[in-house]
Amino acid sequence: MFTTKYRPTNLSNFIGNQQAIQPFIKWLLIWDGKNKKTKCALISGVNGIGKSLLVDLILKKHDYHMIHISIDEDRDKDYMINTIKPLLGSKRTFSGQENVLVVSDIDSSGGDYGFISSLVECIKETQIPIICICDDRYSQNIKPILAYCFDIKLSKPSYKDVYPLIYKVVTTEKIKISKSKVDKLYEQSNGDIRYILNALQLGNIDKCDTQKNIQSSNIFDTTEKLFNMDTDLNDKWNIYWMSHDIHPLLVHENYIGSTLNVRDEAKKLENIAYSIDALSDMDLLDAQFDFQLEPYIAFNTIKATTKCNKKGQIKFPQFLGRISTANKNKREKLDYTQVKFKI
Repeated sequence: MFTTKYRPTNLSNFIGNQQAIQPFIKWLLIWDGKNKKTKCALISGVNGIGKSLLVDLILKKHDYHMIHISIDEDRDKDYMINTIKPLLGSKRTFSGQENVLVVSDIDSSGGDYGFISSLVECIKETQIPIICICDDRYSQNIKPILAYCFDIKLSKPSYKDVYPLIYKVVTTEKIKISKSKVDKLYEQSNGDIRYILNALQLGNIDKCDTQKNIQSSNIFDTTEKLFNMDTDLNDKWNIYWMSHDIHPLLVHENYIGSTLNVRDEAKKLENIAYSIDALSDMDLLDAQFDFQLEPYIAFNTIKATTKCNKKGQIKFPQFLGRISTANKNKREKLDYTQVKFKI
């Protein structure tokens, strides 16, 4: 995969935001936990510009050990207090590496009841540096931690920053592409370097205008296009990446009702089984929590729609509804317990 092959291996090859690297390194190296306003670093920027990559490169360069909390963890107050907080008093590993806690996607923690408040508690008491990563610096979800953060805002890499990478890829891989198409590719990427690499590898450069045509579509419209057998596969690829975090769930929710309407029941079951196999492969890849596998996750999600054709209402994922209900019940239970103790 191009995302792996052309992944920067050192800070000098990191694309864009060079002005943010040295302040970040300085904060990390002089961290002693005494300054309450900078006990945590908050790295923010749009999706795909390399926030997690930058953290990984800096920690490896200076030989730190990363303790990572991803969005896929069951993040709540109990998890933070019982699992993470005990680790914050251990400054070094047995091999002598200094520990650092890295928390990804904290702006996506709206449903993780008690997570942010317990994270604030951990920041106050930590004996090791904490690094938080988010897309939306101004999300209300992360407002409680801002008073304790050293702010590192990453901007979208400029065309000047990205062009050397594109030139290197098209030269090495012998890809024929005009300057105007490179311009269009950068414009539609919105600074997402992974998107650029995936588009170059999969030959979707000629479909640059597709993104503009569906930019205003909501997730239900785009999912309907995924299920529509008249939608070109290259268009489906571009559509998928518009909401790649929710499209797999929407496809899973709707694939049975969208299966091609054939008279032969055995053939219909065969089509359903085909979609199930693709979604199973997608789920196995997704469980690896490796962003380099995202193109394969996209491929299998799209594959699951190829035996389908739906033009009509798309159902919202029941899975997300159950999570919302579970979180609501958890909040009500905690509120009831607190009231009971007060009485």
